[in-house]
Order: sequence, then C-alpha cells, then structure tokens
Amino acid sequence: MMSQILSDHSDDSFQLYDLRVEVVCPPNERILCGAKPGDYFTLQGEMLYLPPGQGFSIYSLGE
Repeated sequence: MMSQILSDHSDDSFQLYDLRVEVVCPPNERILCGAKPGDYFTLQGEMLYLPPGQGFSIYSLGE
C-alpha cells in the first residue's frame, strides 16, 4: 500500500509562469507604504524585476 502511495506522488515536475504584480487602487482611496497606482514588479521564471528607479514595499504584499 505504501509503495502505491509513493508512486502516485513521484512526479516532482512543475511549471514557472511569468507574473506581473501591479498596484490597483479604487478612486479616492489611500494607498499605504509609498505605493502609487501603476507601480509594479514582474517575476520572470525565478527572477524578480523592478522598473528602474522604482521600489516596491514588501509590506504591500501582505495586504
């Protein structure tokens, strides 16, 4: 029985997708952590990219 369970979960493959995370805010709402509407970062494979001169608060990711 245990060998059957292990063989069902032996495929460790996965796919990485490119992802863009962008600040979107309803009109007249306050944004915290210094973000501005349209700020973004991209995740391409394993690499995280920010546009030149732009930061992104890690606290914003917890919201």
